[in-house]
Amino acid sequence: MSTSQRKSVSALFRHLAANWPAAFNPDTPKPLKVGIDREIRACDHGLSEAELKRALRAYTKMDKYLASMRPGAIRVDLDGNPSGEVSEADAAGAQGILRRRKTRTEVRQAPDVDNEHARAAGRKPERKLTTSAGNPQVVVEIKRRRLLRKQGP
Repeated sequence: MSTSQRKSVSALFRHLAANWPAAFNPDTPKPLKVGIDREIRACDHGLSEAELKRALRAYTKMDKYLASMRPGAIRVDLDGNPSGEVSEADAAGAQGILRRRKTRTEVRQAPDVDNEHARAAGRKPERKLTTSAGNPQVVVEIKRRRLLRKQGP
């Protein structure tokens, strides 16, 4: 299946929510049972393996889902029944992802004083890349040259 023919993530969410509303609710997500992908695969053949993986990855990476991953929170199966608890390690991983996202957002929204001075002086501002450690690095932009071929007569 080509990329243009792939189902959108929202269409995949709708499919999961229509079949299992107790487990998949993007407005108030609950931690899902470990191995729920095998459970879905056993009873639904409407999604390809790649689509199922993409849908579950997107669902479990939503901020609301990650926020629901607290130590001891109840995980649910496809019918919404309790099926285990969120471990300390899983909760710590989810909170780490949320912290990194928050830090990235804050860095992007922070005013860059150096670039404001460059604009005022009439220079082109530098683009900076911030590493995961929070250290800014200068990004060097290289212009590509396009070779135009003349068409034959």
